[in-house]
Amino acid sequence: MKNAMPNKLGKFKPVVYFICLVAATGGLLFGLDQGFIANALDTISKVYHMDTAAAERYSAILATGGVFGALLSGIFARYLGRKRSLVFAGFLFCTASLVSAFLPPIDTLTVCRFILGFAVGIASFIVPLYLAETAPARIRGAMGTLFQLLITIGIFLISVTDVFIDSLYSAPEMSLPRMFGVIVFFALLMFIGSLFLPESPRWLMLAGKKPQAIAALNRTLATKEEVDFEINEIEETLRGPKSAGIGIVFKGYFFKVLLVGVALQMFQQLVGINVMIYYAPKIFGYAGMTGLVAMLTVPTVNMLFTFPAIKWVDKWGRKKLLYAGAVIMLVSMLAAGLVFSSIGNQVDPAQIPGMAKGVLLAAVICYIFGFAMSWGPVAWLVCSEIFPLAGREVGMTITTMVNWTFAGLLMANSLTFMQTYGNASIFYLFAIFCVIAIVFVAAFVPETKGITLEEIEINLKAGKALRKLGEMEK
Repeated sequence: MKNAMPNKLGKFKPVVYFICLVAATGGLLFGLDQGFIANALDTISKVYHMDTAAAERYSAILATGGVFGALLSGIFARYLGRKRSLVFAGFLFCTASLVSAFLPPIDTLTVCRFILGFAVGIASFIVPLYLAETAPARIRGAMGTLFQLLITIGIFLISVTDVFIDSLYSAPEMSLPRMFGVIVFFALLMFIGSLFLPESPRWLMLAGKKPQAIAALNRTLATKEEVDFEINEIEETLRGPKSAGIGIVFKGYFFKVLLVGVALQMFQQLVGINVMIYYAPKIFGYAGMTGLVAMLTVPTVNMLFTFPAIKWVDKWGRKKLLYAGAVIMLVSMLAAGLVFSSIGNQVDPAQIPGMAKGVLLAAVICYIFGFAMSWGPVAWLVCSEIFPLAGREVGMTITTMVNWTFAGLLMANSLTFMQTYGNASIFYLFAIFCVIAIVFVAAFVPETKGITLEEIEINLKAGKALRKLGEMEK
């Protein structure tokens, strides 16, 4: 028999917001490292005399590190716990960015970027997991979107500071250390802040530490009734095996939900976001657009339009946002493709019509809006919610690796794809993936707003259809 939900669901202490914000600074570091390349790559290329191929390799090594970080994150999360894994990621962020600021030889700099990617891979795994397991059900969606919001803020901050620093120092050897110094500062904040976080109560229960789990819940929930309810819910889901290795993948109920998570992370990349984040200045340049518009439009819009998702994700639900975002991105990518089709191979900015530039700018803004309020935060959020507790690390490991694998593929091949098949081609390709994503969401993705993680797990093990996992018992 399931426990009865306490009356007045959702009583929690205000400190929850602070705890979630500190944890989500892992997303800030994610964004700082992800957005660093867009406006600093020219400076790096000048300092280290990189050609285009070498610059692309340096850019893409972050994703390679992300894959390995995600691969080992499940082990870290299980045996170190969620909190200590965040502390470890913060230490790596600090160390690698500090060494980079001293402008070491290119081989060392590349290793540091790999380590930063490794830390980003850990953060992209641990932060959504920690937020999902720590935030009360009523605000879990909003707190889960903090991860993506902090990513966008990080991308915006590093873009603005890189442009500002570059304008202050004419010598790239002077500006580049200061660009890295910005990352060092925020990495230190994350590292120190994560030392004071409580451990995830669900991990503590998984580790057989019930008194500590109760203490952790007492820090966030307002009443003993709600603490008891959460403990009983977690205990109910742990009546089976308390730990699961990779073998859980072959359990039918787990495998089908794993496919949902894999597809969500795959589509999050295949709709083209990292191409826009990394290469927006180049893409605008292909249409004869340069200056601050080319450098700051994407990071600014991406940050501003993620704020609505914090409110909408728990009001409208996950699926409605995924639908709306995919439709907006579909229309935007078609518009961008038509602009580049009309431009053709024209390389003289003076010969490119102002209307074409305006349509492209509007299309990019609409595209970023569509992604920022939907697939950006929601894909990570749903993946943190749908896996059963005993296999959550395995599921999050695999889905995070998928995200980084496809991110790396796009970063390493998009410019070449555009050169080979024309600038318009990649936008039409992204539009096709938006259509496929809409069909996938309709058929398989559950609505998980307002339901506890334990109820989702019970529904999954009871054999409910994937898209009905979030339906509470009447």
